[in-house]
Amino acid sequence: MKKGQFGYIRTMKLKSGLSAAILAAFAALIFYLGIRLFPDSRTLVGIVTVLICIPAAMVLVRFIMFMRFPPGSKEVFDIIEADRGGVPVFYDSIITTPDKSYGVNAFISADGSLLGYTEYPGVDIPKLEKHIKDIFLANQYKDLNIKVFTDREKFVDRLKALSGRYTDPGDGAEDAVLHLIGRISL
Repeated sequence: MKKGQFGYIRTMKLKSGLSAAILAAFAALIFYLGIRLFPDSRTLVGIVTVLICIPAAMVLVRFIMFMRFPPGSKEVFDIIEADRGGVPVFYDSIITTPDKSYGVNAFISADGSLLGYTEYPGVDIPKLEKHIKDIFLANQYKDLNIKVFTDREKFVDRLKALSGRYTDPGDGAEDAVLHLIGRISL
């Protein structure tokens, strides 16, 4: 499953959890077999084991980051899909700021606007919007209106308004905006 598709968080939890478990088991197996087969080379066996543990630890950190966020709601996905028309959407995003990470169910990009909806509790909307705006400004997007909603009805109303008048300009601008969201998303 690719970033931006509904179910990405669920898939990444499973994938990173299994990867971490397999790598940790492999490291333990290498250590055990190394000690048994090469009792005089414990230092070398230890070094090889540690080298295997490094990617395992990196995958474990990724797993922990994904475990902090429940998967996006299927109900929200169905509502957005029913009302979006041809408006491009990026689902299941985790945006990491210097202070905290925030889950966002969906981002839509149309008509010079980037709109997000989050059902996750504890999202500091002004801080998240400022972080996203700063990243887009650093990437030469000066006129992009960025708004993240916690009220589903307001988000859906805005989505309906955008999708009602949306025609794909064909220049790839909306896709480029969502591509950058994918780049800054976990």
